[in-house]
Amino acid sequence: MKNKTVNDEEADQSLKSLNASKIIPAREFANWMGREQTNANVVSEHQERNDLSVTELKLIKAVVKHPMKPSSEYPKLAGISPNTMQKIRPKLIEKGYIREHKFQTAARGRAALLLEPLDSAKETVNGCKE
Repeated sequence: MKNKTVNDEEADQSLKSLNASKIIPAREFANWMGREQTNANVVSEHQERNDLSVTELKLIKAVVKHPMKPSSEYPKLAGISPNTMQKIRPKLIEKGYIREHKFQTAARGRAALLLEPLDSAKETVNGCKE
């Protein structure tokens, strides 16, 4: 059987069935009080809203509506695929829309990435018509 290549839009569409699923956050995030591991990446220049793709705007809206959640929750909240999320997250950080915080929630394992909306993201969402 031959594998079919799926583009980002098709991957995003395939996630619609997940929207009905219940998100069960890890116990570590119930009352998280992690310690910041690294400095956040910030770009001071405000970018114009018209440089955003529809998918980037979906993610920005999800981060503004649900700030400081683990990054693994945002694909479902934004209605995008995890692969798409991995591609656009660094772009939005570079453009100055979101800030990434790394928090170590346990003595071992990978740090959680929490996403914070910056003022430019909030202004973009407030300026958008649904």
